[in-house]
Amino acid sequence: MKVIETKRLLLEPLDASRLEDFVALTAHPDTMRYWVPGGPFTRDVAERSFAASLACLREQNFGRRWIVAKEHEAGLGFVDTKYFGQSCDDVSPEEVEIGWMLTPSAWGQGYGTEAGSAIRDEAFDRLKLESIVAVHHPENAASGRIMEKLSMAFGRDVVAGNGWPLRLYRLTREQWASRR
Repeated sequence: MKVIETKRLLLEPLDASRLEDFVALTAHPDTMRYWVPGGPFTRDVAERSFAASLACLREQNFGRRWIVAKEHEAGLGFVDTKYFGQSCDDVSPEEVEIGWMLTPSAWGQGYGTEAGSAIRDEAFDRLKLESIVAVHHPENAASGRIMEKLSMAFGRDVVAGNGWPLRLYRLTREQWASRR
């Protein structure tokens, strides 16, 4: 997997050097408020999640990328492309989901949209997918706005297996191509 470069960002495939950054990001209460019901990850949970992300990258040749600002080389969080998995009974585990998590200091500056646009395009260009999905907690309006800016359309409300409510958005290859 190659680094994706945008106007202001480098999206680097996750590697072991980012473990401490990931642990810090997922330990922040504001960052994790809408991610999972339990709030911030413990170090153990963060390390397991990180290891699983590295394994997915090796197995699938797509996955989590660390967002780095070109201007000051600071890590801002991550974007992700992954199989949806077993998290919701009424969503196929074979769906491919895109997502993002940014440190609070990076919020409101367009980084989520810029990074999300790049992985959306990769999903259709390099991965040749026919559709992608994204989800957000209903109270996380900022993520919903990013999904809309990415031309994704709200599909329906779903509930994760852990009881967490989510709003599901979708974009098809045809819709993406018609907006380019």
